[in-house]
Amino acid sequence: MTTHTRKLHEQILPDGSHFGNYTIVRLLGRGGMGEVYLVEDPVANEMLAVKILDPRTVDSAEEWRELESRFVREAEFAMSIDHPNMLRVYDVGKDPETSLAYMTMEYMPRGSLAKAIAESGPLEFSRIPSIVADVASALFAIEENGMVHRDVKSANIMMAADGQAKLADFGISRFDSKKAARDEINVTRAEAVVGTPAYMAPEQMLDSRTVDIRADIYSLGVVMFEMMTGHRPNEGESPMATLAKALDGRLPPDARSIRPDVPAALAMLARAMMLPNAASRPQSAHDVIALLAHPEKVSRYLPDAILAVNTTPWYEDRGVIYALVALVFSLEALVAAAISVFMRR
Repeated sequence: MTTHTRKLHEQILPDGSHFGNYTIVRLLGRGGMGEVYLVEDPVANEMLAVKILDPRTVDSAEEWRELESRFVREAEFAMSIDHPNMLRVYDVGKDPETSLAYMTMEYMPRGSLAKAIAESGPLEFSRIPSIVADVASALFAIEENGMVHRDVKSANIMMAADGQAKLADFGISRFDSKKAARDEINVTRAEAVVGTPAYMAPEQMLDSRTVDIRADIYSLGVVMFEMMTGHRPNEGESPMATLAKALDGRLPPDARSIRPDVPAALAMLARAMMLPNAASRPQSAHDVIALLAHPEKVSRYLPDAILAVNTTPWYEDRGVIYALVALVFSLEALVAAAISVFMRR
């Protein structure tokens, strides 16, 4: 692990250098496990993405072995499922010259859904159902193989040139013990909570080791909300504040409170997917796909939870507060105008 002494802000591999048979073009991004580079394969005359496991992220040989095991497991799982909505992984190995573990993947020039939202804001409503369906289809495939992704977020959804969405990064996935054999390899780190807090289901915030596909459905609901509004539903809150609201049974926000023109069916489906109680959400990715095909059934799918009245006190409701502030300013302007007319007489 000769690169361990490098500073974390430095690239593991400099642009223009050679890694095996590839030429490093540029860094595409960094994650919790390593870095992803755009590389050129001169033999195949094509561009690929190469993910390099970063030895600087661990402090001991034992952690490094665990990280390598998880990395290999991620690649092997991705290669074992040939699905159009999963980012294709071609190979995994260890470079003999640098001893760096790597995997090669297809390169998506348009980048991630997160990049698209950051650059252009909320998506057109007509695009959202197909993206949700694509990701749900990938989740259904991994669900059928006894896996839980645990890090569904817009940054892990890659966009193809034709608009197709592909789910990526299975680095913190785990086997669902209810479906997988007891002796399956599970190399999840010892920490009880893994994932990205802004997208995590309440039960995942409590213990990531026990979640099932319904946690991924919650995360996809957050992504759906983000596509509709340009914001995550609990943006700016601490994970503990979000968890406290969920444990209190507070319903997730309605996207129409931010963007009134959001179609009701899309707003309702996102809320159904983000319900704090996992037993109340759609129970499989297949259910999400079915509800996208028949949006009129969303309200009937979870009638009590979705149609429940939000009991938030008026003084805690931002919409009410904003309306009252606007009313005060309007009255102030009206009074000022009246005084001005009176003084001119």
